[in-house]
Amino acid sequence: MLGFNPDQEGQEGQIICYSHAPDEIIYVAKSFTELIEGIMEVIV
Repeated sequence: MLGFNPDQEGQEGQIICYSHAPDEIIYVAKSFTELIEGIMEVIV
């Protein structure tokens, strides 16, 4: 999920994951580019 309304510690466009059990928001990456780069590091 893209975060377009982050709090003071966040960054617009950050990637977050919302979990329903228990209700929790997990920070994933600062941007879509950072997310893809992290995935590529694991794959390659």
